[in-house]
Amino acid sequence: MMSTNATYQYGDQQTLVTLMLDKHRLVIQLEPGKETYWYYDQVMKLAPTSFSYPGYPQQILSIHSDSFSEALTQAMQRQTGSIRKHRGSTLLKLLLIFVALGLLFYFFALPRLAAGMASKVPVSYEKQLGEQMYQALSSTFEVDKAKTAYINSFFDELKIPSAYNIQITVVKSDIANAFAMPGGRIVVYDKILQGMQSHEELAALLAHEFTHIEKRHSLRSMFRQLSSQVFFTLLMGDVTVAGSILLQNADNLKQLSYSRELETESDEYGAQLLADRGINCNGFVRLFQLLKKEMGSIQPNEWLSSHPDLENRVQNIQSLSYCKQATSSNASLQTLFSQLKAAR
Repeated sequence: MMSTNATYQYGDQQTLVTLMLDKHRLVIQLEPGKETYWYYDQVMKLAPTSFSYPGYPQQILSIHSDSFSEALTQAMQRQTGSIRKHRGSTLLKLLLIFVALGLLFYFFALPRLAAGMASKVPVSYEKQLGEQMYQALSSTFEVDKAKTAYINSFFDELKIPSAYNIQITVVKSDIANAFAMPGGRIVVYDKILQGMQSHEELAALLAHEFTHIEKRHSLRSMFRQLSSQVFFTLLMGDVTVAGSILLQNADNLKQLSYSRELETESDEYGAQLLADRGINCNGFVRLFQLLKKEMGSIQPNEWLSSHPDLENRVQNIQSLSYCKQATSSNASLQTLFSQLKAAR
């Protein structure tokens, strides 16, 4: 251990001491058996051979060896560098943790919070927003007025109570699709109607899309997809701006992707609505088989899609206890379905 002599000033007192360099500190031997310590990261250099240490009264060392002074200076620099490196590493770790938490919030918590806030939107505003969305999209629709009249009569015959005024529009298209809008609007492409063979299939389709409206799935899903924009405007209490963001993205409703949880809820609640009205739940099974046929080889695997696999949806419907109860025929629905299919 390197050592030397020095003059140690403590307030108004001065004494000759022996210095030794330890790994992390300077050892000051005041007298045999009595020592004090200066830690390198707190030592301050006043002059080439003069050093001080914080505290009261003031402590100053005048070292009698230039080489020892240089060794002490190097020890101070190493310790300072090590501390800076440690602090830098700690700050980097904290930054990475902060970024990771931010990403988790953005991709997981934020969509859930935004979707939760969708439930706070008043129904009256949701209806107004849905109507504005429909008007924004309707210019691109080629509406089949005859089929639209029949399909609305068909839904009315289902006698499903709701706070929403359900309005269904049949649109001419070569795509087998249907989608629900916030506030009560449902759009059905006539391609999917062409493949239906029974009124139970149409009842299943409308019950499914109705559930998306009744459970506010469309609004919640849009809030999820536009969470970063919508959430902060809602957080500030600005529902109008949030609505403007949704309206600007109205076209996304055509390809709106629901979570598997929401799709399953729409299947099961829709099947419950049919069972309560004595309508055979096999309408869902045949509807899924029709969709599978229309999708052909492009059907996505369940784990690569937010929608449940169609085969799994069939099995789920068939497993529901209320779908195994007795059903009855409904001449009114069958007649309306036949008129819808024959409409030109």
